Amino acid sequence: MLDRANMPAMDDDTLISVRNLKKYFPIHAGWLRRQIGEVRAIDDVSLDIRKGETFGLVGESGSGKSTVARLMLRAYTLTDGSILFRRGSGEVVDISRLSERQMREMRREMQMIFQDPYSSLNPRMNLLELVGEPLVIHGVGSRGEIRDRVAELLRVVGLRPEFILRYPHAFSGGQRQRIGIARALALNPSFIAADEAVSALDVSVAAQNINLLQDLQEQFGLTYLFITHDLGMVEHIANRIGVMYLGRLMEIADTKALFSKPLHPYTEALMGSVPQPDPRGNRTRKRIKITGEIANPANPPTGCTFHPRCPYAQERCRTEVPALRPVAGRQVRCHFAEDLNLSGVAA
Repeated sequence: MLDRANMPAMDDDTLISVRNLKKYFPIHAGWLRRQIGEVRAIDDVSLDIRKGETFGLVGESGSGKSTVARLMLRAYTLTDGSILFRRGSGEVVDISRLSERQMREMRREMQMIFQDPYSSLNPRMNLLELVGEPLVIHGVGSRGEIRDRVAELLRVVGLRPEFILRYPHAFSGGQRQRIGIARALALNPSFIAADEAVSALDVSVAAQNINLLQDLQEQFGLTYLFITHDLGMVEHIANRIGVMYLGRLMEIADTKALFSKPLHPYTEALMGSVPQPDPRGNRTRKRIKITGEIANPANPPTGCTFHPRCPYAQERCRTEVPALRPVAGRQVRCHFAEDLNLSGVAA
């Protein structure tokens, strides 16, 4: 299944390893639908997610966070790169090279929780059909066993098994997201990508669902890719965080280190957007405002893609693409990471 002679290195504690991931969407125009360009949605992303951890992925809308998750689950076809996944048996598989038939078996171990709890559930299917659908597709269990499994999953996510024949319209947004979580758990996966899984919910309901995800992680030994734009939320749930901008990772660091001392100007700008519970608590906090909007991925800037909005940009930033390199125990994509004195949000 995998050419081990050409397999990139993967540590024993790593569940999924992404290397040089790229996804370009073609742009067509004219009567003949000729390709006139391409949107570089993901451009050279590499990261490792360890077994049992929550890896947070943050950035502005349009930075490519959701595309990374869909590529890792092969919902999109890769333009280039490799995705190594360690199965429950211990076998390491490059899922970027698998056929659709082979991926069907792999998806028992990799699932996704979608952003919108309203559009992600078929309104014509009841809970038995919605949560039991993965079991039916993969031929797991008889009709009675599927019903028992769905009832168990509903209990696990905090819903009453008596609701099993109800339809999505009978539930609130938070309850619908719990249905989505139950569906993701149906096949006992080891890896779950949560794509803005609580962004559509009220703050109190979102907090309850975050606590549920953490309880499930401990109970079932799950590994999460947690995508969000809520920095306060990701600080609470993530062990490590990757900061994305225009299809590239700008910084990867442990959560505490990232919030207390960012090393990339874009990370500092994101930290500046985090509200302070007590504005009088830290009067010396530096607040960096970035102007403009994220660039067009069909026509990205030369050099560092962040340089048109970066207050620290120099001539080198405009001409030379920075590499994602190790600096002070983390990875940073900035020419001057060692020289900048950036501010975080720690007291």
